[in-house]
Amino acid sequence: MTATMVRDDWLKFIQTEYLESFIAEGGAAIKVVVDMDGTDSDLGETIAGIMADSGYLSAVVDSTVSRVHMIDQVFYSIAGQIPWDESISRVLADLASADGLTVPDSGGPLIERIAAANDLEEPFVKLQLRRQIQGHIFKSKRMIKDLRVGLTQMANVSIGGGQDLATTFGAIEDWLTGRNRAISAVKPYQIYSRITRTNARHYLESTTEWVRKAGWPGLGIVLDYRRITVARNPRDQGNYYTKAMVLDAYEVLRQFIDGSDRLTNCLIVVVADPQFLDDDPGGRGMGAYEALKFRVFDEVRDRDLVNPMAALVRLAPGAAA
Repeated sequence: MTATMVRDDWLKFIQTEYLESFIAEGGAAIKVVVDMDGTDSDLGETIAGIMADSGYLSAVVDSTVSRVHMIDQVFYSIAGQIPWDESISRVLADLASADGLTVPDSGGPLIERIAAANDLEEPFVKLQLRRQIQGHIFKSKRMIKDLRVGLTQMANVSIGGGQDLATTFGAIEDWLTGRNRAISAVKPYQIYSRITRTNARHYLESTTEWVRKAGWPGLGIVLDYRRITVARNPRDQGNYYTKAMVLDAYEVLRQFIDGSDRLTNCLIVVVADPQFLDDDPGGRGMGAYEALKFRVFDEVRDRDLVNPMAALVRLAPGAAA
């Protein structure tokens, strides 16, 4: 019988050994967990909750509602769960602090708070922050250009305030989340590229860098892959994956694994069901895509003990001892 690890024991291990140390220090990891019991429907949300409890931004991408076989759709789902307005405010506050200014936690709009706390005129504070925005956001080479431009526009309009604030944020967030894919909507903001399957991975890598800049210890992503192994279309309004789509979804995961060194402060956990372990090349499990299987399958393993640091861990229900 295959050895399993108690779910809560594994969650505690991930929290202490990854979230509280390795990931927070700039690392990145991709883990696949298989719910061997097949009944823990809330496993993805539980993992995301552990990430949030550790201070991380967390996002759950459910294959039932998001088309996980396309990386741009994965990014759109993640981007839709990021509080872009809060991240901008946090970065601006950090930039002001780095400039030697006192930043009160509350009391009104950011610029007004900073000006009042430091006995400065608001135009002077705005000028100081605009200089910082150029150097720390617009010129940040660790982020893809159009994302840098979009974030710069959002930061500048946050400083200026006024009626353009909601319009600018709305247009750029619609672009980031795929709600509006017409590039004409963001051209006025000097953004000229659509987010597609060819560049979405670069946007995700840049987003992990932005999350770090905004002061969170990292970005936690849960990819719930359990829907893709459903063989027959249940016709229940959720996504159904053909065999070709299943292989594409595995290729998306394979690229995440191979590109983990390009991510910073990021933990990705893939939640799968027992069918994922199917070794049959004609099935829907990882055996159908050897490029993924050879990256996650534990060819040598103990009969009784589970390595909690392995790429693939089989979970059994139960509370930690």
